[in-house]
Amino acid sequence: MLGPRATRATGGIMPSVTGLRRWPVRNDVDIGIGADVGLFGLGGDAHWLGVLTGPTAAARFMPFRAPLSFELAARLDFGRIPVCNAWGLCLRYLGFFPAMEAGAAYLSTQHVAIVATCGVRFISTLAWSGVSVEPAAAGRIFW
Repeated sequence: MLGPRATRATGGIMPSVTGLRRWPVRNDVDIGIGADVGLFGLGGDAHWLGVLTGPTAAARFMPFRAPLSFELAARLDFGRIPVCNAWGLCLRYLGFFPAMEAGAAYLSTQHVAIVATCGVRFISTLAWSGVSVEPAAAGRIFW
């Protein structure tokens, strides 16, 4: 829910796709650069639809022999988000909405991982400014 007294959530589930090209730095560390795109507010009225897309940079650390990694990502997303006030009036804002995300991934096979992350997105609009907390679960396919 965006805004201190918002009457309707403007977020919800956000299906997204991220593509990264990764390079090894050391045996247990790699970095990646890519892009992401996500939509939220699906299934509702068009004025609730939010779209975020932009460049992504990530680092992954695999400290153990176990198939577990820890990750940190930075996103500079551009897009449109709806923000509602206490009276139910909603405005759509275009702008940059950067985010930081930390997580852990379990490599279940050589090319598939299960990921749990939590991110924080900075939102600054005329109606409301603050941070949005974004927990997520994902599946990853890589080759």
